Amino acid sequence: MGDIPFVRLSAEDLVPDHDDMFVDTGIVGTLEELAWGDPLILKGPKGTGKTLAIEEFCAEIGASRVRQNCNSETDTRDLIGTFGMQGDSVFFTLGTLTTAIEVANETGACVLILEEINTLRPEMHSALFSVADFRRAVEAPFLGKTFKVNKGCQFWIVGTMNPGYGGTYTLNEALQSRFNFAEVAYMDEKDESRLLEAQFSTPAAVNERRLVNRLLTIAGESRTGEWDYALSTRDLCYLVRLHERIGTQRMLRILEAKFEPDHRDKIRARIQSIFSINLSTVKLWVPTCSPISKK
Repeated sequence: MGDIPFVRLSAEDLVPDHDDMFVDTGIVGTLEELAWGDPLILKGPKGTGKTLAIEEFCAEIGASRVRQNCNSETDTRDLIGTFGMQGDSVFFTLGTLTTAIEVANETGACVLILEEINTLRPEMHSALFSVADFRRAVEAPFLGKTFKVNKGCQFWIVGTMNPGYGGTYTLNEALQSRFNFAEVAYMDEKDESRLLEAQFSTPAAVNERRLVNRLLTIAGESRTGEWDYALSTRDLCYLVRLHERIGTQRMLRILEAKFEPDHRDKIRARIQSIFSINLSTVKLWVPTCSPISKK
């Protein structure tokens, strides 16, 4: 079966672009120090830049990265690969693990990103054992082949996880022992403020900075654990951009909808106190007679 052709993305398509709006809070520097060593998991709240930092690290050094968005449905077909057929031709589509190994061997360096690794079903943990330890290899018995990182090639596994997500599993000890863990917290207020100000289409002036400060105030309160949802840095970036498109009042209606109805009265009271806006009088939907433009 060794003559069955493999199918995968081109290595050139796997090198990310640099993001000019990215604000590093030290994660990229830490990745640079730990690079190409033992597997690593960045552990922290949603929207704190874990994946962005890995992407930026790869962009800075021009390394390919292969990403697996893990979930409860991820199985060996996703990780190792699966057979396919077109006409009379049989081919094997490489999975994430096998693609990362092949790209590392082809280009000399590849980062394998395992997004939300703790959403993998426990029975899938063992599929990562051999690639995450000294073997740096994956067996594909149905092909009669072992995919192994060649000597001298750089290969690094970096996972992310948010322990607070629903539908997550505890990593078994065998898998935990193969990874180092690094806690990623929310940005400090200065860095987060700088990032949010950079989201405006023009340099932030007094009014824009005031909006940012107010958003950070309500975000800080949401992160205490007393509310049903914690506003992430990603949420705040979206809200700043929404402010420019639809104004502060309607943007705040979208912010409010992040929270469950049982918490709405509390959220509205805090918004009225912080922003001096009574959301009960604000309509999100604006009727229009003009046709929707096509772009």
